Amino acid sequence: MDRRIRIHFFPRDPSHARMISLPRKVGIALFFTSIPLCLIGFWLVLMGPLHENPGRKRERLRLERENRALREKTLSLQRDAAGLKGDLDSLEAARIRALMATGMESPVNRPATHTSRFAFFYSEKTTSSPTKESIERDLKRVQDASLFFDSSLFVLAKNRELAECFPTAFPLEAGALVMRPFGPSADPFTGRRSFHSGVDLSLRPGSRIYAPGNGQIASVGQDPLWGWYVHIRHTDRVETFFAHMQQVRVHEGETVARGQIIGNIGQSGATTGPHLHMEMLYRGERIDPLRYLLPPENQNGALSAL
Repeated sequence: MDRRIRIHFFPRDPSHARMISLPRKVGIALFFTSIPLCLIGFWLVLMGPLHENPGRKRERLRLERENRALREKTLSLQRDAAGLKGDLDSLEAARIRALMATGMESPVNRPATHTSRFAFFYSEKTTSSPTKESIERDLKRVQDASLFFDSSLFVLAKNRELAECFPTAFPLEAGALVMRPFGPSADPFTGRRSFHSGVDLSLRPGSRIYAPGNGQIASVGQDPLWGWYVHIRHTDRVETFFAHMQQVRVHEGETVARGQIIGNIGQSGATTGPHLHMEMLYRGERIDPLRYLLPPENQNGALSAL
Protein backbone atom coordinates (compact mmCIF):
# COMPACT_ATOMS: atom_id res chain seq x y z
CA MET A 1 0.00 0.00 0.00
CA ASP A 2 1.38 3.45 -1.00
CA ARG A 3 1.83 5.50 2.20
CA ARG A 4 2.92 8.78 0.57
CA ILE A 5 0.97 11.98 0.13
CA ARG A 6 1.20 13.59 -3.25
CA ILE A 7 0.41 17.24 -3.89
CA HIS A 8 -0.13 18.19 -7.56
CA PHE A 9 0.23 21.73 -9.01
CA PHE A 10 -1.47 22.36 -12.34
CA PRO A 11 -0.56 25.72 -13.92
CA ARG A 12 -2.19 27.04 -17.08
CA ASP A 13 0.43 25.29 -19.16
CA PRO A 14 -0.10 21.53 -18.59
CA SER A 15 3.47 20.83 -19.59
CA HIS A 16 4.66 22.60 -16.41
CA ALA A 17 2.63 20.51 -13.98
CA ARG A 18 4.48 19.72 -10.75
CA MET A 19 4.04 17.17 -7.98
CA ILE A 20 5.39 17.06 -4.44
CA SER A 21 5.54 13.69 -2.76
CA LEU A 22 5.75 13.46 1.06
CA PRO A 23 5.59 10.55 3.45
CA ARG A 24 2.13 10.21 4.95
CA LYS A 25 3.35 10.79 8.49
CA VAL A 26 5.13 14.01 7.51
CA GLY A 27 2.07 15.27 5.62
CA ILE A 28 -0.28 14.54 8.52
CA ALA A 29 2.09 16.24 10.95
CA LEU A 30 2.30 19.37 8.76
CA PHE A 31 -1.49 19.48 8.39
CA PHE A 32 -2.24 19.30 12.10
CA THR A 33 0.55 21.79 12.86
CA SER A 34 -0.74 24.35 10.37
CA ILE A 35 -4.29 24.30 11.73
CA PRO A 36 -3.39 25.78 15.19
CA LEU A 37 -1.08 28.32 13.61
CA CYS A 38 -3.85 29.49 11.28
CA LEU A 39 -6.33 29.71 14.15
CA ILE A 40 -3.88 31.70 16.28
CA GLY A 41 -3.16 34.12 13.44
CA PHE A 42 -6.85 34.59 12.71
CA TRP A 43 -7.55 35.23 16.39
CA LEU A 44 -4.74 37.83 16.62
CA VAL A 45 -5.99 39.68 13.54
CA LEU A 46 -9.64 39.59 14.59
CA MET A 47 -9.41 40.13 18.30
CA GLY A 48 -6.66 42.77 18.36
CA PRO A 49 -8.76 45.81 17.22
CA LEU A 50 -11.86 44.54 19.05
CA HIS A 51 -10.01 44.48 22.35
CA GLU A 52 -8.13 47.78 21.88
CA ASN A 53 -7.60 49.62 25.12
CA PRO A 54 -10.31 52.37 25.44
CA GLY A 55 -7.70 54.98 26.35
CA ARG A 56 -5.52 54.13 23.37
CA LYS A 57 -8.57 54.12 21.11
CA ARG A 58 -9.54 57.63 22.20
CA GLU A 59 -5.97 58.82 21.67
CA ARG A 60 -5.85 57.23 18.22
CA LEU A 61 -9.13 58.87 17.18
CA ARG A 62 -7.97 62.25 18.49
CA LEU A 63 -4.71 62.03 16.52
CA GLU A 64 -6.61 61.05 13.40
CA ARG A 65 -8.90 64.09 13.75
CA GLU A 66 -5.92 66.39 14.29
CA ASN A 67 -4.16 64.88 11.29
CA ARG A 68 -7.19 65.53 9.05
CA ALA A 69 -7.50 69.09 10.34
CA LEU A 70 -3.80 69.77 9.72
CA ARG A 71 -4.04 68.31 6.22
CA GLU A 72 -6.99 70.56 5.38
CA LYS A 73 -5.20 73.60 6.80
CA THR A 74 -2.08 72.77 4.79
CA LEU A 75 -4.08 72.51 1.57
CA SER A 76 -5.83 75.80 2.35
CA LEU A 77 -2.48 77.54 2.94
CA GLN A 78 -1.15 76.11 -0.30
CA ARG A 79 -4.13 77.48 -2.23
CA ASP A 80 -3.70 80.90 -0.63
CA ALA A 81 0.02 80.93 -1.41
CA ALA A 82 -0.62 79.88 -5.02
CA GLY A 83 -3.16 82.67 -5.44
CA LEU A 84 -0.75 85.25 -4.04
CA LYS A 85 2.01 83.97 -6.30
CA GLY A 86 -0.19 84.46 -9.35
CA ASP A 87 -1.20 87.98 -8.33
CA LEU A 88 2.33 89.04 -7.43
CA ASP A 89 3.77 87.53 -10.59
CA SER A 90 1.59 89.86 -12.69
CA LEU A 91 2.69 92.78 -10.53
CA GLU A 92 6.32 91.76 -10.99
CA ALA A 93 6.09 92.31 -14.73
CA ALA A 94 4.88 95.89 -14.24
CA ARG A 95 7.48 96.52 -11.53
CA ILE A 96 10.38 95.39 -13.69
CA ARG A 97 9.27 97.57 -16.59
CA ALA A 98 8.95 100.53 -14.26
CA LEU A 99 12.21 100.13 -12.34
CA MET A 100 14.18 99.44 -15.50
CA ALA A 101 14.62 103.13 -16.21
CA THR A 102 15.34 104.18 -12.64
CA GLY A 103 18.46 102.06 -12.29
CA MET A 104 17.01 100.29 -9.26
CA GLU A 105 17.23 97.02 -11.18
CA SER A 106 19.27 96.08 -14.24
CA PRO A 107 17.39 93.99 -16.81
CA VAL A 108 20.66 93.05 -18.51
CA ASN A 109 21.60 90.74 -15.67
CA ARG A 110 18.18 89.18 -15.31
CA PRO A 111 17.45 85.64 -16.57
CA ALA A 112 16.28 85.39 -20.16
CA THR A 113 13.23 83.23 -19.49
CA HIS A 114 9.84 84.84 -18.91
CA THR A 115 8.94 82.36 -16.19
CA SER A 116 11.93 83.27 -14.06
CA ARG A 117 10.99 86.91 -13.47
CA PHE A 118 9.94 86.39 -9.89
CA ALA A 119 13.03 85.71 -7.81
CA PHE A 120 11.05 85.61 -4.56
CA PHE A 121 9.42 82.34 -5.55
CA TYR A 122 12.42 80.38 -6.78
CA SER A 123 12.34 76.93 -5.18
CA GLU A 124 13.42 73.42 -6.08
CA LYS A 125 10.80 71.17 -7.57
CA THR A 126 9.85 68.31 -5.32
CA THR A 127 7.47 65.40 -5.54
CA SER A 128 7.23 64.88 -1.78
CA SER A 129 4.29 65.98 0.34
CA PRO A 130 4.32 69.60 1.55
CA THR A 131 5.75 70.16 5.01
CA LYS A 132 5.21 72.85 7.58
CA GLU A 133 8.64 74.29 6.76
CA SER A 134 7.87 74.51 3.02
CA ILE A 135 4.54 76.27 3.66
CA GLU A 136 6.17 78.75 6.04
CA ARG A 137 8.95 79.37 3.52
CA ASP A 138 6.44 80.12 0.74
CA LEU A 139 4.46 82.47 2.97
CA LYS A 140 7.67 84.25 3.99
CA ARG A 141 8.51 84.79 0.31
CA VAL A 142 5.05 86.21 -0.28
CA GLN A 143 5.44 88.61 2.65
CA ASP A 144 8.89 89.73 1.45
CA ALA A 145 7.57 90.27 -2.07
CA SER A 146 4.61 92.27 -0.76
CA LEU A 147 6.89 94.61 1.20
CA PHE A 148 9.14 95.00 -1.83
CA PHE A 149 6.22 95.90 -4.07
CA ASP A 150 4.97 98.42 -1.53
CA SER A 151 8.32 100.21 -1.65
CA SER A 152 8.42 100.03 -5.47
CA LEU A 153 4.91 101.48 -5.82
CA PHE A 154 5.82 104.25 -3.37
CA VAL A 155 8.78 105.21 -5.57
CA LEU A 156 6.58 105.20 -8.68
CA ALA A 157 3.90 107.29 -7.01
CA LYS A 158 6.53 109.92 -6.20
CA ASN A 159 7.93 109.81 -9.73
CA ARG A 160 4.88 109.71 -11.99
CA GLU A 161 6.59 111.80 -14.63
CA LEU A 162 9.47 109.34 -14.77
CA ALA A 163 7.05 106.42 -14.91
CA GLU A 164 5.45 107.88 -18.02
CA CYS A 165 8.84 107.66 -19.73
CA PHE A 166 9.12 103.90 -19.28
CA PRO A 167 8.79 102.32 -22.78
CA THR A 168 6.22 99.71 -21.81
CA ALA A 169 3.32 100.58 -24.15
CA PHE A 170 3.04 98.26 -27.14
CA PRO A 171 4.03 100.19 -30.30
CA LEU A 172 1.37 98.60 -32.53
CA GLU A 173 -2.33 97.89 -32.42
CA ALA A 174 -3.71 94.54 -31.29
CA GLY A 175 -3.17 91.70 -33.74
CA ALA A 176 0.54 92.19 -34.37
CA LEU A 177 2.55 89.00 -34.78
CA VAL A 178 6.12 88.34 -33.68
CA MET A 179 7.91 87.27 -36.86
CA ARG A 180 11.41 87.05 -35.42
CA PRO A 181 12.21 87.19 -31.70
CA PHE A 182 15.16 88.70 -29.90
CA GLY A 183 18.29 86.57 -29.75
CA PRO A 184 19.87 83.88 -31.95
CA SER A 185 17.66 82.89 -34.89
CA ALA A 186 17.85 82.09 -38.60
CA ASP A 187 18.68 85.06 -40.83
CA PRO A 188 15.90 85.50 -43.47
CA PHE A 189 18.47 86.32 -46.18
CA THR A 190 21.28 83.83 -45.54
CA GLY A 191 19.41 81.18 -43.56
CA ARG A 192 22.33 81.04 -41.14
CA ARG A 193 21.83 81.35 -37.41
CA SER A 194 22.77 84.82 -36.19
CA PHE A 195 22.00 87.15 -33.29
CA HIS A 196 18.91 89.33 -33.79
CA SER A 197 19.32 92.57 -31.84
CA GLY A 198 15.59 93.35 -31.65
CA VAL A 199 12.15 91.94 -32.35
CA ASP A 200 10.28 91.97 -35.67
CA LEU A 201 6.55 92.72 -35.42
CA SER A 202 4.25 92.19 -38.40
CA LEU A 203 1.01 94.02 -39.13
CA ARG A 204 -0.67 95.29 -42.29
CA PRO A 205 1.38 97.90 -44.19
CA GLY A 206 0.60 101.46 -43.22
CA SER A 207 -0.41 100.55 -39.65
CA ARG A 208 0.40 103.23 -37.13
CA ILE A 209 3.46 103.00 -34.91
CA TYR A 210 3.15 104.51 -31.44
CA ALA A 211 5.78 105.78 -29.03
CA PRO A 212 6.07 103.25 -26.16
CA GLY A 213 6.77 106.01 -23.64
CA ASN A 214 7.53 109.70 -23.21
CA GLY A 215 10.86 110.79 -24.61
CA GLN A 216 12.82 112.89 -27.07
CA ILE A 217 13.56 111.97 -30.68
CA ALA A 218 17.32 111.43 -30.71
CA SER A 219 17.56 110.89 -34.47
CA VAL A 220 15.48 110.32 -37.61
CA GLY A 221 16.81 109.21 -40.96
CA GLN A 222 17.08 106.74 -43.81
CA ASP A 223 19.64 103.95 -44.01
CA PRO A 224 20.30 101.28 -46.70
CA LEU A 225 19.95 98.56 -44.05
CA TRP A 226 17.29 99.98 -41.70
CA GLY A 227 15.34 102.07 -44.17
CA TRP A 228 13.39 104.88 -42.48
CA TYR A 229 14.14 104.76 -38.75
CA VAL A 230 13.37 106.62 -35.51
CA HIS A 231 15.55 106.65 -32.40
CA ILE A 232 13.88 107.74 -29.12
CA ARG A 233 15.73 108.56 -25.88
CA HIS A 234 13.30 108.00 -22.99
CA THR A 235 15.74 108.52 -20.09
CA ASP A 236 19.49 108.72 -19.73
CA ARG A 237 19.46 104.92 -19.44
CA VAL A 238 16.70 103.68 -21.75
CA GLU A 239 16.31 104.13 -25.51
CA THR A 240 14.23 102.54 -28.28
CA PHE A 241 14.89 102.17 -31.99
CA PHE A 242 12.36 101.56 -34.79
CA ALA A 243 13.24 100.67 -38.39
CA HIS A 244 11.84 99.67 -41.82
CA MET A 245 9.14 102.36 -41.64
CA GLN A 246 7.02 103.44 -44.58
CA GLN A 247 6.69 106.97 -43.25
CA VAL A 248 8.16 108.93 -40.33
CA ARG A 249 5.90 111.45 -38.56
CA VAL A 250 8.32 113.01 -36.08
CA HIS A 251 11.43 115.17 -36.30
CA GLU A 252 14.79 115.05 -34.58
CA GLY A 253 14.75 116.88 -31.24
CA GLU A 254 10.96 116.68 -30.96
CA THR A 255 9.42 115.62 -27.64
CA VAL A 256 6.94 112.76 -27.92
CA ALA A 257 4.37 111.40 -25.48
CA ARG A 258 3.41 107.82 -24.77
CA GLY A 259 0.98 106.63 -27.44
CA GLN A 260 1.85 109.39 -29.93
CA ILE A 261 2.09 108.31 -33.59
CA ILE A 262 5.71 108.31 -34.76
CA GLY A 263 5.32 106.59 -38.16
CA ASN A 264 3.78 103.79 -40.20
CA ILE A 265 4.79 100.22 -40.94
CA GLY A 266 6.53 99.73 -44.26
CA GLN A 267 9.18 97.77 -46.12
CA SER A 268 12.06 100.22 -46.45
CA GLY A 269 15.66 99.10 -46.21
CA ALA A 270 16.86 95.48 -46.33
CA THR A 271 13.75 93.49 -45.52
CA THR A 272 11.82 90.56 -46.95
CA GLY A 273 8.39 92.00 -46.16
CA PRO A 274 6.55 94.80 -44.36
CA HIS A 275 7.20 94.74 -40.62
CA LEU A 276 8.48 96.84 -37.73
CA HIS A 277 11.92 96.18 -36.29
CA MET A 278 12.09 97.37 -32.66
CA GLU A 279 15.11 97.47 -30.38
CA MET A 280 15.34 98.43 -26.72
CA LEU A 281 18.61 99.58 -25.17
CA TYR A 282 19.46 99.78 -21.50
CA ARG A 283 22.66 101.74 -20.83
CA GLY A 284 23.70 101.10 -24.40
CA GLU A 285 23.16 97.35 -24.30
CA ARG A 286 20.35 95.75 -26.30
CA ILE A 287 17.73 93.79 -24.36
CA ASP A 288 14.58 91.85 -25.27
CA PRO A 289 11.72 94.37 -25.70
CA LEU A 290 9.02 91.70 -25.24
CA ARG A 291 10.08 91.25 -21.61
CA TYR A 292 8.91 94.79 -20.84
CA LEU A 293 6.16 95.64 -23.33
CA LEU A 294 2.59 95.34 -22.15
CA PRO A 295 0.26 93.36 -24.44
CA PRO A 296 -1.91 95.66 -26.59
CA GLU A 297 -5.16 94.47 -24.95
CA ASN A 298 -3.77 95.13 -21.44
CA GLN A 299 -1.70 98.29 -21.83
CA ASN A 300 -4.52 100.78 -21.28
CA GLY A 301 -5.41 99.41 -17.87
CA ALA A 302 -1.80 98.98 -16.91
CA LEU A 303 -0.90 102.50 -17.91
CA SER A 304 -3.79 103.99 -16.03
CA ALA A 305 -2.63 102.06 -12.97
CA LEU A 306 0.64 103.92 -13.09
